[in-house]
Amino acid sequence: MTTPVHVILNPRAGDGTGRRVRPELERELIRRGVAFVLEETEDPGHAVELARAAASRGSRIVVAAGGDGTIHEVANGLLQARDNGADGRSALAVVPIGTGNDFVKAALGGTNRKLAYDAVAGGRVRDLDVGRAEWDGGLEYFVNGIGTGIDVEVVRQMRRLPRLHGVVSYMVALVRALARYKAIPLRIRIDGDEAERRVMIIAVGNGHCLAGGFHVFPGARPDDGLLDTCVVEELNFLEIIRTLPRVLFGKHVGMPKVFMDRGTAVEIAATGADPLFFQLDGELREPDGVRVLRVCIEPAALPVVTRPGHGRPMASAEEAVQCAGEA
Repeated sequence: MTTPVHVILNPRAGDGTGRRVRPELERELIRRGVAFVLEETEDPGHAVELARAAASRGSRIVVAAGGDGTIHEVANGLLQARDNGADGRSALAVVPIGTGNDFVKAALGGTNRKLAYDAVAGGRVRDLDVGRAEWDGGLEYFVNGIGTGIDVEVVRQMRRLPRLHGVVSYMVALVRALARYKAIPLRIRIDGDEAERRVMIIAVGNGHCLAGGFHVFPGARPDDGLLDTCVVEELNFLEIIRTLPRVLFGKHVGMPKVFMDRGTAVEIAATGADPLFFQLDGELREPDGVRVLRVCIEPAALPVVTRPGHGRPMASAEEAVQCAGEA
């Protein structure tokens, strides 16, 4: 008997789009012959609990129907179940309903929901890397990216712009953030190479896009066993005007005050008076007194259902995940 696909839907994703998309989601999965159960999240963090429970019960495919925040929570739930000794490995599938949809671009190659439904029904599986972030008193995984610097203030501002989406929301939030932001002093170590810089932003990525369409890591791949790091040092106003459009299209590599690197481990330490705040997959974290953030890659840690024609040549996503669990 085939184990039903477990769908976790965030009804508030995309400013309420999740609630409106539910009938479509159910109709499209039924039309494709997919047996499924569906649960809705009730508050932040709930998707972690639902995904962890589903994986612990042996669900082979768990669908995150929402935005990057929902995907982040479901992925963390699946990985926590793995860490707690769950049998086999549950695969993550995604139905994009959010405003940024950055991870979906790497996982599916597009943000069209038809691609997602086809993948759930008959896709293949890719084992993608995940990032692991640790700090005093905390541990969390990310699937797309982590950052500190002006990125934190941008996330705060974006929360105040619920009716704007994607790159537009980020650009408006960035302009607001620049009006009050001052570069921060950090010590950055990437695989043993260390430097001290005053930075506008440092971002560490597994995918190639951040903030709904900024190609911050143009050469990144989510299955290469490496983290891509982008550091932008302190810029004056004219330098900001020159740099931002190039970051949007991934043309910033080699620019003055922009440093790109790759590695398996990144350590970020605050050298000034203020502690570190940061965002993981767009989710803001403000723990008390944190001064050192350690990030590393876990290669091929998360099976992800992708569209037909990509990943392992299995007959169905269900069979692919069962094989992944037996490997």
